[in-house]
Amino acid sequence: DFATLCFRWPLVRSSADEKAVALFEAAIAKRAVWKNLPGFTADVSGSVDGRGFEGTARVDAEGDLTVESDEEAGTEWVEDQLGSIVLHRQASDGSRPKPVLRFADDDLDHPLGRLLIFDGGRFASSYRVRDGHLSVVNRNIGPMNMTITVLDNKKNAEGKFLPHSYVVQYWDAKTGRLLRTETVQVRWRRVGDFDLPTE
Repeated sequence: DFATLCFRWPLVRSSADEKAVALFEAAIAKRAVWKNLPGFTADVSGSVDGRGFEGTARVDAEGDLTVESDEEAGTEWVEDQLGSIVLHRQASDGSRPKPVLRFADDDLDHPLGRLLIFDGGRFASSYRVRDGHLSVVNRNIGPMNMTITVLDNKKNAEGKFLPHSYVVQYWDAKTGRLLRTETVQVRWRRVGDFDLPTE
């Protein structure tokens, strides 16, 4: 005797937890964004491994970034950091499908907030939401897992959140070994209707 079980393949959860989705979307809506940014050009300076560098960064109205610098490592770092800032500050056009999220557990008292699991997507993401903002982002990026833990945010003139300081940890996806940790601080200046990074 044997039994046969039939499943629709692939096994993908098709429903979302409405409360989890609402919590996530409320946190996303509280992020400061650039609406109708005309673009900007900025002088850039810094140091990498003790070597100073200078250059120019340009962000156009579509959010495309170009960086010119006299130090290759400085150019790469500015492209990475400023590119991430631009990506996170761009306003959504509302065309994205609703996320499929659910609560990972019933822990209401975790110090970093509720844990939400994102079903599907290319980054296998999970998030924590605390006090109305994203406090932790976990992502799989190929051979690495990445965890961003927000230490504190700043509110802009509209009462929206801007990241002030956070920690990024990179882990080997197979072994779980910690590869590196970065601590990031961002300083902002109001220029017209836009909050632009200054440091």
